[in-house]
Amino acid sequence: AIFGEVTYHAAYEPKRAVRTQRYNYIRRYDGRQRPVLPNCDDGTSKDLWLVNGWATRSFAEEQLYDLLFDSNEANSVAEDAAYIDVLALMRRRLDEWMSATDDPLLQSAPVPMPAEAVVNDPDGLSPRETPSVATHKHPTA
Repeated sequence: AIFGEVTYHAAYEPKRAVRTQRYNYIRRYDGRQRPVLPNCDDGTSKDLWLVNGWATRSFAEEQLYDLLFDSNEANSVAEDAAYIDVLALMRRRLDEWMSATDDPLLQSAPVPMPAEAVVNDPDGLSPRETPSVATHKHPTA
């Protein structure tokens, strides 16, 4: 399996993932249901996505993709009863990895910004917007 994590990029967007040959499981930890636009670089693709409603697309807290039938990860099967056992297995694998790596999300959510860090507002549009300097509180708290 391959494990992935994001906590801070241009903006705070904590999520973790585990991918196997067949499945990709993603869990979001920020309570957001919309994309964090500053975490995507500005450009032609982003402009096209925005014109076509990307900013208002909804994301579930958990996403599970069956890569055999959905290699583009367009339709999550996390709520499909046929995948309940797979979902439980992928949840467990991710939880075990987070525990083994002492993931900071297990200690504190939101995860404090690193000292002297600068981050964009997660509700912003672009990574080029003026970032805020790290404080003891998360910018959206």
